[in-house]
Amino acid sequence: MKIFKWILIGLVILSSIIAFGVFWYLDSSRPVYSGEQVLDGLHKDVQVHFDNYGIPHIYAENEHDLYFALGYVHAQERLFQMELLRRVGGGNLSEIFGSDLVETDRFMRTIGINETAKRSAATYLSSDKEPFQKAAFAYLQGLNTYLRTGPTPPEFTLLSIPKRDFTPVDLYRIVGYMGFSFNTAIRTDPLITSIASKLGPDYIKDLRLNTTKENTTIPTNLQETSGTMAFTKTALNVMHSLPVPVWMGSNSWVVGPEKTKSGYPMLANDTHIGFGQPSVFYEAHLNCPGFDFYGNHLAGFPFALIGHNDYSAWGLTIFPNDDMDFYREKANPNNVEQVWNQDHWEELNIRKEIIIIKDSDDLEFSVRSSRHGPIINQVSPVVDSQEGEPVSFFWTFNKFPSKVLRVSYEMAHSKSIDQFRSAVSLLEAPGLNITYADKDGNIAWWAVARLIKRPAHVESKMILDGSSGNDDPLGWYPFSENPRSENPDDRFVYSANNQPDSSYKVMHPGYYYPGARGKRITQLISENDQWDLGDFQKMVMDDKSPVYPAVAQTLGSLLSGELSALEAKTLYYLTHWDGRHGLQDVGPTIYYRLIYHLQKNLMEDELGADQFQVYITTMVARRSLSYLVNNDRSVWWDNIHTDGHETRDMILKLSFKDAVNDLVASLGDDPSHWTWDKVHLLEHVHAIGRKKPFNLLFNVGPFAVSGGDEVINKMDFDKSQSPYKVLSGAAMRVLIDLADMENSLSVLPTGQSGHLRSPHYQDQAELYNSGRFRAQHMDVDKIIAMSKGVLFLKAKR
Repeated sequence: MKIFKWILIGLVILSSIIAFGVFWYLDSSRPVYSGEQVLDGLHKDVQVHFDNYGIPHIYAENEHDLYFALGYVHAQERLFQMELLRRVGGGNLSEIFGSDLVETDRFMRTIGINETAKRSAATYLSSDKEPFQKAAFAYLQGLNTYLRTGPTPPEFTLLSIPKRDFTPVDLYRIVGYMGFSFNTAIRTDPLITSIASKLGPDYIKDLRLNTTKENTTIPTNLQETSGTMAFTKTALNVMHSLPVPVWMGSNSWVVGPEKTKSGYPMLANDTHIGFGQPSVFYEAHLNCPGFDFYGNHLAGFPFALIGHNDYSAWGLTIFPNDDMDFYREKANPNNVEQVWNQDHWEELNIRKEIIIIKDSDDLEFSVRSSRHGPIINQVSPVVDSQEGEPVSFFWTFNKFPSKVLRVSYEMAHSKSIDQFRSAVSLLEAPGLNITYADKDGNIAWWAVARLIKRPAHVESKMILDGSSGNDDPLGWYPFSENPRSENPDDRFVYSANNQPDSSYKVMHPGYYYPGARGKRITQLISENDQWDLGDFQKMVMDDKSPVYPAVAQTLGSLLSGELSALEAKTLYYLTHWDGRHGLQDVGPTIYYRLIYHLQKNLMEDELGADQFQVYITTMVARRSLSYLVNNDRSVWWDNIHTDGHETRDMILKLSFKDAVNDLVASLGDDPSHWTWDKVHLLEHVHAIGRKKPFNLLFNVGPFAVSGGDEVINKMDFDKSQSPYKVLSGAAMRVLIDLADMENSLSVLPTGQSGHLRSPHYQDQAELYNSGRFRAQHMDVDKIIAMSKGVLFLKAKR
């Protein structure tokens, strides 16, 4: 017993020493919010005031020092996040995570983000003559100064990540990741082609591939101004494997001065991105002579995509135009390195790629590219067996060196609507809806992208003919013909990722949301002519669907008949649901379980399990649901694996029983207890927190949250299982009244910092979940008075 006692004491002492060592290490590497740092590379001294949420307010005497300081303080909070983003775009995740990420790296290398990043850096950052170039290099210098001289983040130690300087190419790799994550074409086009070839045209015609008249579109105002399926499954696996959030959608609206209490325009923006830890955006206030700016920055990128200066404010949403196409090439049977181009054989371009793998030998492979783009068959060996011919990948992003650095810099420095419009007109990809307001009372929305001009016969959601030239792009539309609206008569503009109305009689194809959020935004804005920030706070948290209650009523009317007492009570809650997604609402819990089983019983027999899981992630599934429910003659209703003929009523009743059984198994047999707070859960998962027990240390949550699918407070979730894991939602919420821009409102999902020992790692989570906000201070006197710490960055003399 004495020996056992001493062993136990020894273990306790050892555990205490280890715990103290871990705590000391974590504490010693956390961000510094006060004191003095002498740094080589600064021209003059800089002051950084941190407010009570860790937002840096940077005061410098020149732009070089301003962006140097931003890079430095940004790195001390988000260095690991920066590292992940550049590795995603560059296809270098396997070097730190091992063979589990080889498929992801190979996919990214194949589609060409890294090559476009190199070309963009060579084109636009080979010198430092222009202001945006000087600022970008200053940011990189500050970032790398911290990387070399600052403490090592704990994630770098845990994963044995080598410290390597960030380069101009890395800036464009981060942009490439953002552009790729926007796009659903990479999942949708091969799926639709597979359905057409396997099942035939009757199945395609009952799907809504494009926007129809029942979908809400964004009004335009065009005045003159100065194997496939194997590849699809691979693409979905890649999206799920990424250790960084994926961009999903967004809301933004602007009301003109005639509709506000202040007499100035007001702007709201909440970008919808996959949740993770830390938050996607990093807020910073930048001030030097002639420049005062507050913005939301991506990790490792110098210029904010969303923000406001002392004259104007802007937000963005995804403009999901179809900027990706797939081409079935015709291979030369006598030379695998050639494909047919109209009237001759054409050589493929070939490049070598090497992926460094942490726990294995390096992987070397070749990427072949036609004139359309890289051949994607190699991403999965099954593609070759299913397609028989090479399939190439055409993407607008890969066709031009990216101007996004210049665009974002000039947006922040614009002093008129003409300057701002000129800046955004330069962006080719990724597609963005940009909303705008200024102190002169101007409001605007622009769909910003280089839009493909296709032959009239082309259905861009199918794999196209790559050999004849008949399906090749005809060119590009000029920006002057892009959808837009400037100072419209109804005095508001908005975007919710829905289809813009026709532009010069052209409806640009894309992967647009059906328009439920757009319908609700339009409805609410039209009801009020005296908006203030309090009204905006309520609106951005609105969780009422203007569409789903009608679908629920239709389903309820078709389910009448013999029902058990439990089924009757469940149906009562479903048909009396008003579309709200509050924590105590029962309706959404029933609705989404029924819809999932209905889609599964309707389509999985034809598609198979893998294709069905891809299908329910696409815009086609969202657009087609209501139409299919109201179309009792659709071929989809019959189960192809049975001898009988199933009808809509039969499939619906089966799905209702499946949904009720699911809910009883997980929540009990009293529907009044099936409240939304029990099933709609949000956890912010860190890249390392994906594995236990690190989740206990790095992750934030889970929390029960309001909101749901296709409501303004959009909190999208995995519908295949209950409880529902919330996957994406507002990556930030920003509300601005241009009458008082120095006290705009904002909130992040967790906090400003990516270091788990920082007090700002999750200090905004409660605000975010409850729909509350904090101020975006820009007034120097207020900032100094409330400052929680001042970091003096001294120029080395």
